[in-house]
Amino acid sequence: MRLLPYALNHAQAVDDVMRFIVICSLILFTIVIAAMVFFVFKYNHKRNPRATSIPGNVPLEIFWTVIPTVLVLAMFYAGWEAYLQIRTVPKNAMPVKVFARQWSFSFEYMNGKRCDTLYVPKGRPIDCLIKSLDVIHSFYLPAFREKQDALPDRVRHMVVYPEHLGVFDVVCTQYCGLDHALMKTKMIVLPDTTFDRWINSSSTAEPKVALGDSTTYF
Repeated sequence: MRLLPYALNHAQAVDDVMRFIVICSLILFTIVIAAMVFFVFKYNHKRNPRATSIPGNVPLEIFWTVIPTVLVLAMFYAGWEAYLQIRTVPKNAMPVKVFARQWSFSFEYMNGKRCDTLYVPKGRPIDCLIKSLDVIHSFYLPAFREKQDALPDRVRHMVVYPEHLGVFDVVCTQYCGLDHALMKTKMIVLPDTTFDRWINSSSTAEPKVALGDSTTYF
């Protein structure tokens, strides 16, 4: 079962990592609670009125040291693999400058075209070059499970793989002042040909795209 509706394979990878961590935590929690209950009954005062010294058990100590270490390393590896997907910029990635300011986002393409909504082509990796123009913000795509802080003194990279047509929320998740809750926009994934026509046109009008049997105006 999905944790949330997701939009691409990276989101599925993030959900799988989270699910793995939660399952391991539940199993270990159950084992610890069961052991506590067992020892409460086995070594209660009525059965053991006088305390006794229990000698160490080297194999058992090795076991409960090695198993958690292996689990932690497995969690780290799974998370690292998902992290690399949004940090490794493919050679064919399309760069888009993302500017955050109080309290809005704006986007600039390499040909100088600017807009307040992020339009991207389906199936082409997007290298988001994220920067703040004032205070610290955060560029977050919930459906893609991707988030990157926008800092005023540096440019941060975040790679997005838009695999499905649609409209996706973009929000700021770093408290940045009075209207922080209103700092949001959309990322709209267009068919490749529609995007190319729009990005190469001199018109400032928003693109029109057919999704399924209906035409949607964004």
